[in-house]
Amino acid sequence: METINQQITQNRRRTWLVLVGFVFLIAVIGFLLGLVFAYQNDQPDMMIPLYTTLGFLAGAAIYTFFVYLSVTNILMKSSKAHQLQEADDPTLFNIVSDLSMAAHIPMPDIYMMDEAAPNAFATGRDPQHAAVAVTSGLREMMNREELEGVLAHEISHIKNYDIRVSSITVALTTFIAGAGAVMIIAGVSMMRGGNWLGFFGDRDRDSKDSNYFWLAILAFGFIVWLGGWIIKIIGVPIAQIMQFAVSRQRESLADVSGVNLTRDPQGLINALEALKEDETPMSNPEAKGAALYINEPVNQHGHTPFLVKMFDTHPPLDERIARLKRLLGEQ
Repeated sequence: METINQQITQNRRRTWLVLVGFVFLIAVIGFLLGLVFAYQNDQPDMMIPLYTTLGFLAGAAIYTFFVYLSVTNILMKSSKAHQLQEADDPTLFNIVSDLSMAAHIPMPDIYMMDEAAPNAFATGRDPQHAAVAVTSGLREMMNREELEGVLAHEISHIKNYDIRVSSITVALTTFIAGAGAVMIIAGVSMMRGGNWLGFFGDRDRDSKDSNYFWLAILAFGFIVWLGGWIIKIIGVPIAQIMQFAVSRQRESLADVSGVNLTRDPQGLINALEALKEDETPMSNPEAKGAALYINEPVNQHGHTPFLVKMFDTHPPLDERIARLKRLLGEQ
């Protein structure tokens, strides 16, 4: 059976492979888009796909950098969480402070989500700029031992730099989705421009060459529009699969490394069993931070959001509990 350190090493290796996959996917999208431009002439210029590939990679890097710097604000606003002060909940601050010292990291900011459903997540760009958020439902449901187990799980995300990986994968996924949306809008704009200017303008001034020009604009606009939809239909789901694959790995890693902090698997076992029995819906189960939650959120109908369920962002709670019980048996 693998040790905790072996599992950590293996999951980190898989995470880097997924990030390499993201870079490859963005490069492929840029190259294919460049081919569209390259074959507009009789003599295709194969330097154009190279330029568009480099452009896409540079754009993804710049976009990721800015999201990376502000990821905590983005996710906390999306989750409607507010920051707590120590006087608001001294017990919660005491638990987070103790776990942070055990993990040898600075104490993260603490946020509260006004949600009846029990859940929690961690975010930030590194241990020096990190935050944890818990729902009011989790705070009310868990006793100190269980709450310590959940928070050790979240502190482990920070210690293991899972939060950095999550920030990057969220940014890259939204970049790919944004690129597809921009291409769809640009294609529609070009088709409308060619339509209105080429066919509903002043016909007395139209020439054969002019008609060819506007037909070319229409055709090119259609190609760009179609390319945008291909990215949205194929590229975005692939990116989401890779993002959720990272999420699945990070949850397993945080469970076992969290036990390293508390030396008490039973606390997290009890917490996960309580989460397993709870079916309280979240008001915003598809928030940007939903893939980061310790437990898969459910909507008002008691269902997990389609993409979360389809790509299995979290290992089943039974599987996570069984793994922790095996660790408990080894002690």
